[in-house]
Amino acid sequence: MLFEITIFDINGRPLLRDAFLMDSITTLLDFTSDILSPCSQSTEKEAYELFIRSEKGRHVFYRLDSLDGVMLFKNALYEHLIELNETPWRNIEYTIDFTPSNKP
Repeated sequence: MLFEITIFDINGRPLLRDAFLMDSITTLLDFTSDILSPCSQSTEKEAYELFIRSEKGRHVFYRLDSLDGVMLFKNALYEHLIELNETPWRNIEYTIDFTPSNKP
């Protein structure tokens, strides 16, 4: 299943936008809950925001206080994808399938 990750800085500007493949929404949620559960969700008005979505909707939304927390999550995700033999670089080719076509 194709997912898109987007991370925004504290001013709402995108820091990262990438696509990756993972077996299912359940696999994604299991992974993200293991990684994000030790991190406390930010209550600050200005925080880094992390979104992961698929064509079925948004599945993960998390607010982090620091860029370090964002980088730890991103690195853990990419390492996990490499372990699954799915690299984000290779998967970026499939982002065209993620965007609905306007062709008749």
